[in-house]
Amino acid sequence: MRFLNPSFWRFSAIALLPTQALAHAGEHHGSWWTLDPLVVTPMALFSALYLGGLLWLRRRNYAGVAMRPLTLSSAVLGAIALFLALIWPFDAFSEFSFAVHMAQHMLLIVGAAPLLAFGRIGIPINAAIAAASPATAGALSLPRKWLRLLLMPSVAFSLHGAVIWIWHIPQLFELALRVRWIHILEHLSFLIAGYWYWTVLIRHSEDEGYGSAALSVLSTLMHTGLLGALFTFASRPMYATYIEAQGSVEMALQDQQLAGLLMWIPMGACYLIGGLAFAAAWLRNADGARERRS
Repeated sequence: MRFLNPSFWRFSAIALLPTQALAHAGEHHGSWWTLDPLVVTPMALFSALYLGGLLWLRRRNYAGVAMRPLTLSSAVLGAIALFLALIWPFDAFSEFSFAVHMAQHMLLIVGAAPLLAFGRIGIPINAAIAAASPATAGALSLPRKWLRLLLMPSVAFSLHGAVIWIWHIPQLFELALRVRWIHILEHLSFLIAGYWYWTVLIRHSEDEGYGSAALSVLSTLMHTGLLGALFTFASRPMYATYIEAQGSVEMALQDQQLAGLLMWIPMGACYLIGGLAFAAAWLRNADGARERRS
């Protein structure tokens, strides 16, 4: 198992250093920054809506969940994770290292998505839209039938898992590396599916569904860990683009093994923490119910 060798870990440390990536990225990017208007413009728009919605709620002295310090901090950290993943520096180097690309995906799926969900960013954004255009807010609230279906935890779990696995199919992954707008669509789907998944779990757990939420997150840990293990134990590189980028099959395979370990261990740890948090809330809720009955 190559990832147990000391030389593998020396390579792993080097692979994640921005200076190493810069040696290759400079040939094409010349910068650690990715200032794609298709990415920056929507981020700026949603940031403006979020901040405008917060100001609107504050002026009306609405001290709801979106205005709590912990909620606001979560939203800010989610925005920082988005910035790191899409603008600086991970996106500039992701095409040269699968490990860096996997770290970028992790920031979107288990970084930005849950943080923005716990930050309840939908409340200020909806408030801003309603204040600016009540008709638009009304139109966005029309598809209630589909919304009820998507609010089912099993549906959110399935969609979230499907997005992760489908985008890592070699043919589709390679296509996303070659076509910029498909690459953006890939990242957008990771973010939306992750955000919706955690939003549904939070909503469901508030209705005393902590146990099923914990089971859902731990199940996600297992299937993403399986995908990470497939990358780690693969006998050959799965993506031809990274063979060319790394310069050899051996280097590409070590890069892929590091990517698999990132998905298997740190990403799994994030899901484990989330699952244990829901499980702890479930136990607290059960203890509280027993005390009330006694």
